[in-house]
Parts: sequence; structure tokens; C-alpha cells
Amino acid sequence: MLTPIERDAVLSKSGRHCHICGGGIGADEAWQADHVVAQSAGGADAVENYLPAHAVCNNYRWDYSPEEFRIILKLGVWIRTHIERATRLGMGAAAAFEAYDRRRTRRRVRRP
Repeated sequence: MLTPIERDAVLSKSGRHCHICGGGIGADEAWQADHVVAQSAGGADAVENYLPAHAVCNNYRWDYSPEEFRIILKLGVWIRTHIERATRLGMGAAAAFEAYDRRRTRRRVRRP
């Protein structure tokens, strides 16, 4: 667990920007200290091995290597273009993703 001083040091490394998407991190905005080298790859729990990230960005980056994550981003841009152009591939992917996201959202809803 990072101390408040260590969290400030991590956040200042990127000028208060998410190192994944580049978006700003507001003063009152929650953010996560993301491991540069994943723990699963031997990365340390040290200020030097952290960069700030929005929670959603960090969640989607998950445990991928930088190379794997670049491929994922390229695929996302490629399929988005197909969706915007309303190609058969794009419309099929959009429908499949919407169904997936509905199922995922339902799983997260806690029922009393």
C-alpha cells in the first residue's frame, strides 16, 4: 500500500495524466497506481515501478504486456472503423459486443 506521499510521487511522474490513455486525472478523481512491470513478471511494489492510471484503463490493460496491449488497441481501432462504416463485419461485431456487455453487466448486479 502506498503512502499519500508515495501516491503523489507516482501521480507527478506523468503530470497527472493516465499513462495508458493519456487523459487527465483530476484532483478529486480516483486513480490506481499501475505496475509498469507486472507483479506476475517479477515487478516490484515500489514507487519506481508504478505509473498512474484511471481505474477503467488499468482494468482493461490487465496483465497484458505492452506489445499485447498495442495489438488489442489496434484491433479496437480497426473494428471501430468497421462499425462506423456499417460493414457486415462491423455490425456483427457490434451486436456481439452489445450482447456480451449486457451479460457482463447482469452478472455484476447484486441481488438482495
